[in-house]
Amino acid sequence: MTSVWGRLRRDSAGVSVIEFALLAPVILGLMLGVLQIGVQMLGYNAVRSVAADTVRYTMIEYQKEDKLTADQIETKANAIAGLPPYNLSGDRFSAAVTNPASDIAGMKKFQLVLNYTPPNTLGVLRIDAMVMTWTRVFYVTAS
Repeated sequence: MTSVWGRLRRDSAGVSVIEFALLAPVILGLMLGVLQIGVQMLGYNAVRSVAADTVRYTMIEYQKEDKLTADQIETKANAIAGLPPYNLSGDRFSAAVTNPASDIAGMKKFQLVLNYTPPNTLGVLRIDAMVMTWTRVFYVTAS
Protein backbone atom coordinates (compact mmCIF):
# COMPACT_ATOMS: atom_id res chain seq x y z
CA MET A 1 0.00 0.00 0.00
CA THR A 2 2.87 2.36 0.76
CA SER A 3 4.33 1.80 -2.67
CA VAL A 4 1.04 2.96 -4.32
CA TRP A 5 0.95 6.16 -2.27
CA GLY A 6 4.61 6.82 -2.91
CA ARG A 7 4.15 6.32 -6.61
CA LEU A 8 1.14 8.71 -6.67
CA ARG A 9 3.10 11.30 -4.72
CA ARG A 10 6.02 11.20 -7.19
CA ASP A 11 3.81 11.12 -10.30
CA SER A 12 3.32 14.67 -11.69
CA ALA A 13 1.26 13.75 -14.77
CA GLY A 14 -2.03 15.64 -14.80
CA VAL A 15 -0.98 18.26 -12.25
CA SER A 16 -1.18 21.04 -14.87
CA VAL A 17 -4.72 20.05 -15.76
CA ILE A 18 -5.80 20.15 -12.13
CA GLU A 19 -4.12 23.51 -11.54
CA PHE A 20 -5.79 24.91 -14.67
CA ALA A 21 -9.17 23.55 -13.55
CA LEU A 22 -8.76 25.31 -10.22
CA LEU A 23 -7.57 28.64 -11.67
CA ALA A 24 -9.63 28.85 -14.88
CA PRO A 25 -12.83 30.16 -13.24
CA VAL A 26 -10.88 32.87 -11.43
CA ILE A 27 -9.01 33.93 -14.56
CA LEU A 28 -12.21 33.87 -16.64
CA GLY A 29 -14.00 35.96 -14.01
CA LEU A 30 -11.19 38.51 -13.99
CA MET A 31 -11.20 38.72 -17.79
CA LEU A 32 -14.97 39.23 -17.88
CA GLY A 33 -14.67 41.85 -15.14
CA VAL A 34 -12.07 43.81 -17.09
CA LEU A 35 -14.25 43.56 -20.20
CA GLN A 36 -17.28 44.83 -18.25
CA ILE A 37 -15.29 47.78 -16.91
CA GLY A 38 -14.35 48.68 -20.48
CA VAL A 39 -17.97 48.42 -21.62
CA GLN A 40 -19.07 50.58 -18.67
CA MET A 41 -16.48 53.24 -19.47
CA LEU A 42 -17.49 53.25 -23.13
CA GLY A 43 -21.14 53.65 -22.16
CA TYR A 44 -20.38 56.38 -19.63
CA ASN A 45 -18.44 58.41 -22.19
CA ALA A 46 -21.15 57.90 -24.80
CA VAL A 47 -23.93 59.05 -22.44
CA ARG A 48 -21.91 62.10 -21.42
CA SER A 49 -21.29 62.99 -25.05
CA VAL A 50 -24.95 62.50 -25.99
CA ALA A 51 -25.89 64.94 -23.21
CA ALA A 52 -23.34 67.49 -24.45
CA ASP A 53 -24.48 67.12 -28.08
CA THR A 54 -28.14 67.46 -27.11
CA VAL A 55 -27.49 70.61 -25.08
CA ARG A 56 -25.32 72.03 -27.87
CA TYR A 57 -28.08 71.35 -30.42
CA THR A 58 -30.69 73.02 -28.19
CA MET A 59 -28.50 76.09 -27.62
CA ILE A 60 -27.90 76.53 -31.35
CA GLU A 61 -31.60 76.15 -32.13
CA TYR A 62 -32.49 78.79 -29.54
CA GLN A 63 -29.89 81.14 -31.03
CA LYS A 64 -31.60 80.65 -34.39
CA GLU A 65 -34.88 81.68 -32.71
CA ASP A 66 -36.24 78.11 -32.96
CA LYS A 67 -37.88 77.56 -29.59
CA LEU A 68 -37.83 73.83 -28.87
CA THR A 69 -40.19 72.07 -26.50
CA ALA A 70 -39.10 69.49 -23.95
CA ASP A 71 -40.57 66.74 -26.17
CA GLN A 72 -38.57 67.92 -29.18
CA ILE A 73 -35.35 67.98 -27.14
CA GLU A 74 -36.10 64.48 -25.82
CA THR A 75 -36.69 63.20 -29.35
CA LYS A 76 -33.42 64.74 -30.51
CA ALA A 77 -31.51 63.18 -27.58
CA ASN A 78 -32.86 59.73 -28.49
CA ALA A 79 -31.95 60.31 -32.14
CA ILE A 80 -28.40 61.45 -31.30
CA ALA A 81 -27.89 58.40 -29.06
CA GLY A 82 -28.82 55.99 -31.84
CA LEU A 83 -26.45 57.50 -34.39
CA PRO A 84 -22.72 56.84 -34.82
CA PRO A 85 -20.39 57.18 -33.00
CA TYR A 86 -22.62 56.37 -30.00
CA ASN A 87 -24.92 53.62 -31.33
CA LEU A 88 -26.74 53.27 -28.00
CA SER A 89 -29.58 50.84 -28.57
CA GLY A 90 -33.08 52.16 -28.05
CA ASP A 91 -34.16 49.47 -25.62
CA ARG A 92 -31.20 50.22 -23.33
CA PHE A 93 -31.27 54.03 -23.63
CA SER A 94 -33.89 56.54 -22.57
CA ALA A 95 -33.99 60.31 -22.39
CA ALA A 96 -36.35 62.51 -20.39
CA VAL A 97 -36.51 66.30 -20.51
CA THR A 98 -38.40 68.38 -17.98
CA ASN A 99 -39.00 72.09 -17.85
CA PRO A 100 -38.90 73.10 -14.17
CA ALA A 101 -39.36 76.68 -13.04
CA SER A 102 -36.27 78.74 -13.73
CA ASP A 103 -34.42 80.36 -10.85
CA ILE A 104 -32.79 82.92 -13.20
CA ALA A 105 -34.88 85.80 -14.53
CA GLY A 106 -35.26 85.85 -18.32
CA MET A 107 -34.01 82.28 -18.71
CA LYS A 108 -35.80 79.03 -19.44
CA LYS A 109 -34.55 76.00 -17.50
CA PHE A 110 -34.40 72.45 -18.87
CA GLN A 111 -33.34 69.28 -17.10
CA LEU A 112 -32.06 66.45 -19.29
CA VAL A 113 -31.93 62.98 -17.70
CA LEU A 114 -30.33 60.15 -19.67
CA ASN A 115 -30.48 56.49 -18.58
CA TYR A 116 -28.44 53.73 -20.15
CA THR A 117 -27.95 50.07 -19.29
CA PRO A 118 -24.83 48.75 -21.02
CA PRO A 119 -24.55 45.15 -22.23
CA ASN A 120 -23.69 42.80 -19.38
CA THR A 121 -20.72 40.47 -19.78
CA LEU A 122 -21.01 39.30 -16.17
CA GLY A 123 -24.41 37.65 -16.58
CA VAL A 124 -22.81 34.20 -16.41
CA LEU A 125 -21.60 35.11 -12.92
CA ARG A 126 -25.11 36.31 -11.97
CA ILE A 127 -23.99 39.92 -11.59
CA ASP A 128 -26.40 42.55 -12.92
CA ALA A 129 -25.27 45.44 -15.11
CA MET A 130 -25.25 48.90 -13.59
CA VAL A 131 -27.75 51.44 -14.87
CA MET A 132 -26.08 54.75 -15.69
CA THR A 133 -27.98 57.96 -15.12
CA TRP A 134 -26.66 61.29 -16.32
CA THR A 135 -28.49 64.51 -15.41
CA ARG A 136 -27.73 67.83 -17.02
CA VAL A 137 -29.43 71.16 -16.25
CA PHE A 138 -29.12 73.93 -18.81
CA TYR A 139 -30.63 77.34 -19.46
CA VAL A 140 -31.71 79.12 -22.64
CA THR A 141 -33.13 82.59 -23.17
CA ALA A 142 -36.84 82.75 -22.51
CA SER A 143 -37.68 85.45 -25.02
